[in-house]
Amino acid sequence: MVRNSSRSVDATGVVPRGALHRGITGAALRLFRPFLKMNMVAYRAEVADSLFPAGTPEGEVVAPDSRRMLFVGDIAASGYGVLNHGLAVVSQTARSVARERNSGCSWSTITDAELTMSRAAAHLATAETDADVVVIILGPPDVLLGTTATEWSTKLRQLIGTVRQGPNPECAVVVSAIPPMYRFRAMPRFVQRILALQIHRLNRSSLQVVDSLPGVSYSPFPSLDTCTKFVHDNLNWRTVHALWGQQLGAATAAAL
Repeated sequence: MVRNSSRSVDATGVVPRGALHRGITGAALRLFRPFLKMNMVAYRAEVADSLFPAGTPEGEVVAPDSRRMLFVGDIAASGYGVLNHGLAVVSQTARSVARERNSGCSWSTITDAELTMSRAAAHLATAETDADVVVIILGPPDVLLGTTATEWSTKLRQLIGTVRQGPNPECAVVVSAIPPMYRFRAMPRFVQRILALQIHRLNRSSLQVVDSLPGVSYSPFPSLDTCTKFVHDNLNWRTVHALWGQQLGAATAAAL
C-alpha cells in the first residue's frame, strides 16, 4: 500500500518534472483539450480493432475466509490485449489477493473501455456495492478527454462516498495509478509530454484524496523494465497485465 509520496507518483512512469514543464503549463493544457479529444477518436478506433476476451470478467477462488471484490475499470479491466479474462489484470489481482491472504475471494466488475471517473461514480449510485473491497482501475479515457484534477478528485470522492453508503460502510477502496500510456507505443514527443502531464496531475489528485480518507489506498503502476523505450516493442500485453495484477494484488491484500 502506498500513501502520500511524490516519488510514488513519478514511479507510475511520468517523465521527469523538468521535461514536463518545458513549454507545457497548466494553462496550455486547457488549450490542448481539443487535441486530446482528437486522440480520443483514435483511441476509440483502436479499441474497436483490438482483442478483448469474451464474457464477463468475474470469478471465484474457493477457500475459507472468502472476500468479495468489485473492480471498477476501463479498457484494462475489460481485458485489453489478452485471450481470456484469466490473463487480465482483474483476475490476476484477485488471484494475487487469494495467495497473499491464503484465503478465498470472489470478484465482479463494472467495466467499459470508455468508462470515466464521472460515469463510474454515476453508475455506482444505482448499482449493488456489497463488497469487502472496491478496486478502481480508471484513467485513460479521462486523460484523453482532458478531465481536470478538480473534476477527477470530486468524482473520486463521490464514488468512494457511494461505496461507503452501501451495505458495507467499512468497505476498503484501492485506487490504482493511471498507466503511463505514452510508453505503450511510439508517438511524437509533444504528445508524450501532454499525456504525461495529464497522468501526473490525475495521479497526484488520487493521492490527495487517498490521504484525506480512512480505509482508502493507492497503488502505483509497476515499473516496466524493458530494453526498449516502448512497451509495444518489447512486452506483450499478457506480461503487462500480470505485472500490474501482482502490484495491485499486494496493495489490495494489504487493504483487507
